[in-house]
Amino acid sequence: MISRTPTEYKEPMDFESEDIIRVAIGDSREAMRAGIRQMLSSEENIKVIGEARNGKELLAIIQQLSPDCVILDGKMRGVDSPQIIGEIKKLVKNIDVIVLNDEKGLLIPAIESGVSGFITRDISRGELVTVIRIIHLWHSVLFNNGAHFALVRL
Repeated sequence: MISRTPTEYKEPMDFESEDIIRVAIGDSREAMRAGIRQMLSSEENIKVIGEARNGKELLAIIQQLSPDCVILDGKMRGVDSPQIIGEIKKLVKNIDVIVLNDEKGLLIPAIESGVSGFITRDISRGELVTVIRIIHLWHSVLFNNGAHFALVRL
């Protein structure tokens, strides 16, 4: 059963396996959140457990549900990405934060803030799933530049 309010999406936490990667999505655009959710919906071991349209909602969802991974729009309205990444990491120490952004200027501040992945918005469904799984398993920084990915262990 899914409960939904006009601003957020939450799914009850009745998972049968510890191998499921629980994901929260933070993006101010509803269409983008829906697209990411749809991209991940067919994956058996990846479950979208919450969505937020702003930083306040995202932090509340993270505090309530403790996801394994957050997919964050690097340009979410009203949010300083490096600052919110730090706040997310304070709430859940081992959480993986993946930033979706096309601006390379945000890469270094995002890494300094503790981001786990930095990927461009033109990523395919298969690439997104792979990025989530790699970061979840290895807790490394993964970023892409067009067609190329780099994995960095910090």
